[in-house]
Amino acid sequence: MLLTLLLCVFVFFTVHYLSRRNARGPLPPGPPGLPLLGNALQVPLEHPWLTFTRWAQQYGDVMHVNVMGRSFVILSSLKAIDDLLEKRGAIYSDRPITPMAGELAGFGQYIPMLPYGPRHREGRKLILGAVNPRNLPYLQEVQEEMITLFIARLAEDPSNFALHIRFLIGSTVVRITHGVTVDQYDDPIIEAMENVMDTFTKLSAPGAYLVDSFSSLMHIPDWLPGAGFKKVAKAAQAETLRIEDKLCNIVKEQVACGTAPPSFIGDLLQNHPDSTPEEEEVYKKIGLISYTVSAIESFLILIAQNPDIQRKVQAEIDVVTGRTRPPTASDRSDLPYLDAVLKEVLRHMPAGPLSLPHKVRQDDHYAGYLIPAGATVLPNTWAIMRDPTLYPNPEVVDPERYLHNSDKNINPDPRSFAFGYGRRVCPGQTLAERTLYLTAANILASFDVSDAVSLDGSKPKWGGRIISKPLPFNCTIKPRTKAL
Repeated sequence: MLLTLLLCVFVFFTVHYLSRRNARGPLPPGPPGLPLLGNALQVPLEHPWLTFTRWAQQYGDVMHVNVMGRSFVILSSLKAIDDLLEKRGAIYSDRPITPMAGELAGFGQYIPMLPYGPRHREGRKLILGAVNPRNLPYLQEVQEEMITLFIARLAEDPSNFALHIRFLIGSTVVRITHGVTVDQYDDPIIEAMENVMDTFTKLSAPGAYLVDSFSSLMHIPDWLPGAGFKKVAKAAQAETLRIEDKLCNIVKEQVACGTAPPSFIGDLLQNHPDSTPEEEEVYKKIGLISYTVSAIESFLILIAQNPDIQRKVQAEIDVVTGRTRPPTASDRSDLPYLDAVLKEVLRHMPAGPLSLPHKVRQDDHYAGYLIPAGATVLPNTWAIMRDPTLYPNPEVVDPERYLHNSDKNINPDPRSFAFGYGRRVCPGQTLAERTLYLTAANILASFDVSDAVSLDGSKPKWGGRIISKPLPFNCTIKPRTKAL
């Protein structure tokens, strides 16, 4: 009886809501769904961007998807993204509430997931201040030092390239953010940070948890049957807070002893000795930066599968370095072909095929359709990177597409799309790009890469729900005939 009553109330309010929304204008077209569930069963957990791209070919570049009453608007063209997220950024810069990952597990307090407002703006300002040109020499010094160690370890044990890459990224991040030097692969700090990022990816996957569709489930008692998701979220939050506090306490001790090396957090604490607990909390959330090895692994696969491209990059590097020294950050402007290859890596297999979601703050109208207030807006970066009107023959790996290109409307720089849109562009973009460049340049200066295959011997494959990354694969990495 109670269930019937609740169902009737739900149907009444749903009909009332839909009738009011229809009076404000029609929603964008989209795939038909089921009663109550909408399109929930049609959106796959793995590779949702492929499904969205296929639907866009039928329903258009501005498409509406209903997941259990929640509105999702998928943008699958550069024009739509530019018109809304860039030109109307004031109302499209918010983030939707994500009950599982954001609220229960606490990831909603980090800069990428924060609602648009004073705390988000202050966090971005602090990050951009840390990566400004004044600090560039030190940042490059750290990155080059870590790359040198990476190349030495890769030469010693090339079969464990994936382990070396993860260590390179993790150790560079904690060195820059907290001034902490990590030497061992199994360092608990590196392991904890990798676990945090893996957990975030799992918890924030669309459709993975029912609470993301029915936010009221956040408030049910922990002891009720079916409330196991709350235990998962609490464990994730506890692990994140533990590594946050551990890293911050290390920096505080160094600052107190006068031994703190330059770092994001160390500099903030020294420059703001009277910071409030609330300000320190912002510093902690800045310090635990998200990172991924996806682009570097995708680079290895691309050059292994395209030996002609690999040889051209190596020839360019050899001219610049004379094969007497490793490539450095200052060589970047003299390596245009390598730059084009890295653009193609970001385009051909983007680590973020769906950019982090935006939320529209008020009713908006576009192309004759209503985009309702509170709707989650998903920029489909994959669709842009594979748009043949932007990138002719998009399935073909072709670095030449970016060279001698007089028509800027064809083959635009994919870096404009790979790091987010509007007021939510990743503030750490320059660091990520430089790490990718230094890693790629030094690998090809020292090694030949070939025979990239999945563990079962087939072609490499990519998996993912939010971050797309190569599934485990093997490749052959051999020193070039004349070592540096």
